[in-house]
Parts: sequence; C-alpha cells; structure tokens
Amino acid sequence: MRAQPHVLLTMPASKSNVSFATLIRTVAAVTSPTLIILLLLTVVGTIPPDHFLYAYASILIATTLLLRPFLANVGTLTSYVNDLAEDKQVQEPDLGYLSAMSELSGALIRLHQSWEKKKQQMGNIITEREILVDSLPDILVMCNDDQIIVRTNKAARAIFGQNLANKSLQAVIPHDVLLNGVSAVIEELRGREVEFHLNEPIPRDFRAIIERFPIASSGGISVIITLNDVTELKRVEKMRADFVANASHEIRTPLASIKGFIETLRGPARDDVAARDEFLKVMDDQATRMTTLISDLLSLSKIEMNAHTVPDGKVDMLRIIRNEKESFSWSAKEKNMTIRIELSDTLPTARGEERELMQVVHNLIGNAIKYGHANTEVTVVARVTSMLPQDPNFVKHHRAICISVIDRGDGIAKEHLPRLTERFYRVDSARTRSIGGTGLGLAIVKHIINRHRGVLTIDSVVGEGSKFSVYLPIYAVE
Repeated sequence: MRAQPHVLLTMPASKSNVSFATLIRTVAAVTSPTLIILLLLTVVGTIPPDHFLYAYASILIATTLLLRPFLANVGTLTSYVNDLAEDKQVQEPDLGYLSAMSELSGALIRLHQSWEKKKQQMGNIITEREILVDSLPDILVMCNDDQIIVRTNKAARAIFGQNLANKSLQAVIPHDVLLNGVSAVIEELRGREVEFHLNEPIPRDFRAIIERFPIASSGGISVIITLNDVTELKRVEKMRADFVANASHEIRTPLASIKGFIETLRGPARDDVAARDEFLKVMDDQATRMTTLISDLLSLSKIEMNAHTVPDGKVDMLRIIRNEKESFSWSAKEKNMTIRIELSDTLPTARGEERELMQVVHNLIGNAIKYGHANTEVTVVARVTSMLPQDPNFVKHHRAICISVIDRGDGIAKEHLPRLTERFYRVDSARTRSIGGTGLGLAIVKHIINRHRGVLTIDSVVGEGSKFSVYLPIYAVE
C-alpha cells in the first residue's frame, strides 16, 4: 500500500482497545456453531465428555486469541472513521497484520483528503462570491420572507449603516412603497420595480428592483433587493425640463413682443412715423436680446459637449484682460464707470483654450458693469497665488493663476450664492431682463472653468458689491 502522510497527533488508547464484554459476546457468537456440533457428537457417543470439554476450551482460547487483535483493529478503525466524519485532525491508525483493514484505512484517508480539497474549493468559491457581491456598486439588500435582513453588501452598509443583519427591512428603509413592493413579490412570486424617495440620512431617490428566489437559500435568503441611486439622474432630468421651459419662455417673450409691434405697425400705427421709429427700436432691442440668448445657448451646448476634454494650450491672460478692458470702455463710459486693472507683468501663461477663457473674462467684466452702480469702479486683479480653494482640482497643485473681478453694486444675499451659476437663475428677474441679461452668463463661466479643471468662487456683501474669482492651472506642470 502506498505510504500516507502522518499527522503528529496520537489517538487515545481507550479508542484502540475492545471492551471485555464485546470480546466475550463476539467469541460466544463465533464458537456457538462449533459448540452445538460438539454437543451433538457427545450425545451420540462419538466423543467422550472429557474430550468435549478439552476441545471446546481449546477452541475458545484459539478464537479469543485470534479475535482480540481483530476486534481491537475494528474498534480503532471505527474511532478513526468517526474522527474523520467530525473533521478532526488524526493520525492514520496502525492496523498491524490485517492488510485488508490497512487498505481500507488508506482508502478512507484518500476519501478524506478528497473531501478536504472539495471543501476548500467550495470555500474559495464562496469567498470569491462574497467579494464580488461586496464590490458591486449597486446597493444589495437580501432578506427572508419575514422581511428580516440576512445580508447586505458594502454599498448598502455605506448608506444605511453597519450591522444591518437581523434587522427588519422596515427599520432600515422605512418607506411604504418599498415594503409593499417586497410583500407583493413574496406573495406573487414575481419580481417588480418601484421608485421611492428617502429624506434620511440625506435626501435620495432610489429605483428598487425586487426579485424572489424560487427556493430560499440555506442562509434563509428568499428576496434580493437591488437599489440604484437615481438622485443625480432625477436632478438632471429636472434641470433639463427647467432648461427647456426657461429657454422657451425667454425666446417666446421677445418673439411675442416683436409680433405685437408688427401687428400694430400694420394697423393703427401704419402712418404714425414717431410710433414706427419707437417700435422699430424696441423690436431691434428684442431681436438683439434673442440673438444673444441663442448665441449663449449654443456656446453652453458646445462647452458641455467638450466637458470631458481638458484643454492643454498656452493662454496669455494678460493680453486677454487688456483686450477685454478696451472692448468694454464704451459700456463703462455710458455709466460713468472706470475699469482698473492690477496685473503682474510676470504672470505665467495659463493652461487652457484661449477663446473660452476670453469668454470667461468677457462675461465677468460685462456682469460687473451691468450690475455695478454708476460712477463706480470695476477692478480686475490677476496674480499667482498659493492660497488655493479647497477643491479636488487643486489637490496636486501648489500655485494657480487667480483672476478676480470686483464690482461696487447692490451685492448678493448669501442664500442666492449657491444657485447663481444655474441656467436662467436670476436674483432679480425684472432687473436682469431690463439690462439685457440672459441668465446664462455665469452658467457659461462655470462650465468653462470646470472644463479647465479650475475653480470659481463668489464672495458678496449686500450693499457693497461682489467679487468673482477664477482659479486656473498654470501651463507648466508642477
């Protein structure tokens, strides 16, 4: 027989020895046929009684001597099999001259090793599946028919907390839409999809896919719930709907005005020269407003299309700021305002796209003139700074170019600051329209800065004015 590896553990002696009672019963059972034959021979007179006693005694002694080691090996082998069944670490038993028993022992060892190998393989498969489930980005919640959570994955624990097992689903996700959906799936044995909103721990929208196993798993799992966080998707859908509604309104308003003036010029004011000149001027203003709006919409659309492409050109911000100052000189003069620039001649080149960064400076200076008070000053400051805002875009940077545009206007209340860069958001709609604003200028600035992996900050004090600062990466890689 091929030698088998031995484990350094010994089997207790009590397990290797056969009991005296067992030995007596076995010997009696084995010798009973011989005893009957000897009795019959004695009765018929074939053998004398004294020979019967000697013969049976000899058979008892011989049988006992032969059976005792055999029974001891059977006991040892039985104990060994029991230990293997209980998955204990044991030493291969020494069964002496009984080769058949030794071969059986070797076969049992090989069977045990095969079981151990399969057990390890199953353990590896279970571990891999657990890792796979935990690494899934979707939220997984598995529960039984009583809606008690049996298991969750890492994504679920990150949102709903640790130690979710053995808690009721209602305690963890208290929403009737989900709970009713789970109950229906358990009763109807048919999956379904539901959507619901949770306000805690933070407001979120979820889409839940609920499926039921035909047969509960050994762990008691019968229902699996997959949750997809659709908060951002809902927000984008709302923004898109608002955008379409606002854009339609902004275009419809000047069109309605132009159409009304045309009807008036064709009717009552056909021969009124003064009214015609006045109406034509208003129509021209409305057409200009509509042209500006469409231009801004096209610019915003193009910027969004290229949002994931980071520009990598060299841009001279000093030249752009000086050119924009000259382009706004007439607008500033109309309000008796001055544009003062504070530029460092050693300002390095920025990394980006010149046309888009020109639009950023243009929009910021244009807003400062529109919303600044007459007879005041607009200040444009460009410098290199190491005081960077807390933003992921500047985690690996030590310095950046900072361009600040400061106006002396009414200022903006704090509650409006987070929404200033939203499309068509206006603090004062009537005033914005009266000065020709489309409500898209700051949205365009924000999207351009995001594409350049920069940062836009807004500081304002009501009654004093506002400061818009743009942080741009320097062209040289730091």
